Amino acid sequence: MNGLIRQFRSFDLPSRLLMVNQFGINLGFYMLMPYLAGYLAGPLGLAAWAVGLVLGVRNFSQQGMFIVGGTLADRLGYKPLIVAGCLLRTAGFGLLVVADSLPAMLIASAATGFAGALFNPAVRAYLAADAGDRRVEAFATFNVF
Repeated sequence: MNGLIRQFRSFDLPSRLLMVNQFGINLGFYMLMPYLAGYLAGPLGLAAWAVGLVLGVRNFSQQGMFIVGGTLADRLGYKPLIVAGCLLRTAGFGLLVVADSLPAMLIASAATGFAGALFNPAVRAYLAADAGDRRVEAFATFNVF
């Protein structure tokens, strides 16, 4: 553990901030997702197929749109896409809280997924650029988070 902390501290501030941000995103996301399925099926009363559809749309919107997010990050810059992705994900999760119909849930789910497609490639590209020759070390540390 001390080695990880020492390695983390050896990176420049932007790289450390990206790692801490990734930890926060992962923590929030993986704390929420198990409860989302229960919320959709329980209080909202969605059928199992609809719960699967909502979760699948989020997954497709993120994994299927990485090429779009990566292209936009290369053209518009990493920082704007990271900020836009975080804001869109926050708005999407906020919409999940207030949505009470399947179409609204699908829109919110697609928004949270597309937000991930915006910031994930941008974060990784920014980390690669900032770490320079220590790219492999940076990604090894980043993936712990």
